[in-house]
Amino acid sequence: MPFDIFPVYQETFFQVQPGDQPLVAYECKLQQVGCGMFVEGTTSAISAHLRGHGITGPDTASTRCTWGDCSKTLKRGCMTRHILTHLGIKVRCSVCGVVKCRHDLLRAHTKSSEQCRFAFVNIVHGPEGHLLVPEGPATAHQVQ
Repeated sequence: MPFDIFPVYQETFFQVQPGDQPLVAYECKLQQVGCGMFVEGTTSAISAHLRGHGITGPDTASTRCTWGDCSKTLKRGCMTRHILTHLGIKVRCSVCGVVKCRHDLLRAHTKSSEQCRFAFVNIVHGPEGHLLVPEGPATAHQVQ
């Protein structure tokens, strides 16, 4: 099976350890064309990447999303969560299998459901994610 090679942050690459869960990275599409980097699909990684693009300032400041063709105006503090929707990342209840688009919505579900109160979160990766494979240098393949 051929593997694609793509640029990721050094910190992300070194997080991938044999035996660990693979990391999933997504291609940046900010400013319509992106910067060529692949970013791990986590809130902390996306937030750091947004800062690298100069998207900084108070969380209450208005900013415009430039991911792909999006031009939605939102608060800067909501931008990371908004980018997760572009990536198609969702969360699933480990007990009943319900899928929500955000962690806070799944947390509300588990609090309101007696059978799901001890559930944990399963991440549902978006269709354009690439697995970071721990056995080789900078190799990856599309999430199936």
